[in-house]
Amino acid sequence: MQPLPAIRSRAPGRFAGLSALGLCALCLVFAACGGGDSGGGGGGGGSTPWPDPGPRDPMPAQFQTLDYYFKPELISAGFTGTSQNMPVKLAQAPAPDNRIFVSVLNGTILTIDAAAPHTQTVWATLSVLNGAEQGLLGIALSPNFASNGFVYVQACVNNVTNKQQIIRYTDSGGVGINPVVILDNLPTGNIHNSGALKFATDGMLLCTVGDAGTDTDAQQSGLKSGRLLRMTEAGGVPGDNPLAAPNEYEWCRGLRNSFGLCVHQASGIFVATENGPNSNDELNYLGKGKNFEWGAGTPVPGAQVGFKMRNWGTVIVPTGVTFHTGAAVPPGYGDNLFICSYDVNEILRFEMFGSPPVNINLEHSFATFTNSGNSNKPLDIIQMNDGSLLVSTFTAIWRIYARTGP
Repeated sequence: MQPLPAIRSRAPGRFAGLSALGLCALCLVFAACGGGDSGGGGGGGGSTPWPDPGPRDPMPAQFQTLDYYFKPELISAGFTGTSQNMPVKLAQAPAPDNRIFVSVLNGTILTIDAAAPHTQTVWATLSVLNGAEQGLLGIALSPNFASNGFVYVQACVNNVTNKQQIIRYTDSGGVGINPVVILDNLPTGNIHNSGALKFATDGMLLCTVGDAGTDTDAQQSGLKSGRLLRMTEAGGVPGDNPLAAPNEYEWCRGLRNSFGLCVHQASGIFVATENGPNSNDELNYLGKGKNFEWGAGTPVPGAQVGFKMRNWGTVIVPTGVTFHTGAAVPPGYGDNLFICSYDVNEILRFEMFGSPPVNINLEHSFATFTNSGNSNKPLDIIQMNDGSLLVSTFTAIWRIYARTGP
């Protein structure tokens, strides 16, 4: 198997999640279809009709199935999937810029024009560790990117000692300059480095840090392992974080390796994927001050345990995750949660409900990639400015958009 970008391992040294706690007490209905590759009316839902786009042109060989209403467009195929040359995380500049920013595991930051012919530029490079799950991981753009040009990355580096850093670059003339370390000395290991980097709706910067291969560190006071961390744009401590020093950056703990993270734009909540040892992959609502139990030698008090929205008894290796606002897609897709499954080459779609929307009503298979070794395994997924979904695999980046014709 080719090196994986901090996603998982299933035995000691493979990625994972936590205990098999139940889902929400509300009844869940899991649908194995909900879209599909053929037929009409496949999964739009809602009371407002969506025009039937008719038969679809043959899809690229990399896709086996895709929701009837959607079509893929290849944005970039310039990755080998080997020697750390794989697109780990994605971000997009606000309109009218619209550039796609890509963190490549080997330390390269790329920009790709969203419009054809999708011109690709090396925006910046940095020296990173080259372990199977180490390198350049997360990437996020400042909410004020249009005025300040700030781009943030999370990277495993060696600067006297091995560690992770959050580094801020400035976009100038279409390239990244002036790297500044805003948070230093985050733990890194051969496995479980997480690396999801997102901005919350309140402007705070979030990052996930794995247990770095030592499960008990996810519970150890004073460490940053196995956590969701929350900081200001400058790397400072927000006054409303739940704990005081030495845990002042911590939002929640007890995470093994939360590779995917997303923010619900309407409610502001945080949702993450979590990979579990041998079983118990999870989808978690990362509430303030909660504990997700990984590394706990004794039971965590019930009131402190975080809400696990979904637990998979079999291995799926959930990676990227994003909420969709419902813009420019059929009715019924608003507040849907899209999750990449590395192990089964699939994108799942969850219809959510509740306030905030953390309860699963229906589960669909949205897209299935052709099983071709590691080539088509999905790593990250985001919603683009135009409402499309942007998905990275080991060797490519795809735009999936709502079609109006073949």
